[in-house]
Amino acid sequence: MKSRMAQLLPMVRFGMVGLVNTGVDYIIFMLLAWAGVPVVLSQIISYSCGTANSYILNSKWTFNKQPAPDTHKHQLPKFIIINLIVLGLTSLLLQMLHSGTVLPLAVCKLIATAAGMVINYIGSRYWVFGSLSRKESESL
Repeated sequence: MKSRMAQLLPMVRFGMVGLVNTGVDYIIFMLLAWAGVPVVLSQIISYSCGTANSYILNSKWTFNKQPAPDTHKHQLPKFIIINLIVLGLTSLLLQMLHSGTVLPLAVCKLIATAAGMVINYIGSRYWVFGSLSRKESESL
């Protein structure tokens, strides 16, 4: 039971951090879009703000293994890569939804954000902030 909770805790924390990041991203995006900034540029700016917050909170709280002194030197480039991938995919999806559907921009943004969260969690959990131990991976 305790082992199962230990496995779920990072996912719960990641979700909580994700809600904060999503709020930062969404509010900034909507303000920029309201001000007339193009959709993709608004996405890049707002996603970058949420990403900066994400790195700080996830590295210190969600996946808070005792880091070696040079941990951030190895994590930060991976974190940037995974978030550039997510940014590219969410920007593409957002633009496709916005120009190809009748959905309101706010709904398009939420759909793109939700899609990006899956990739971001997998990349963060298994690549950026460490991989599962053999015992953990066998229990999944």
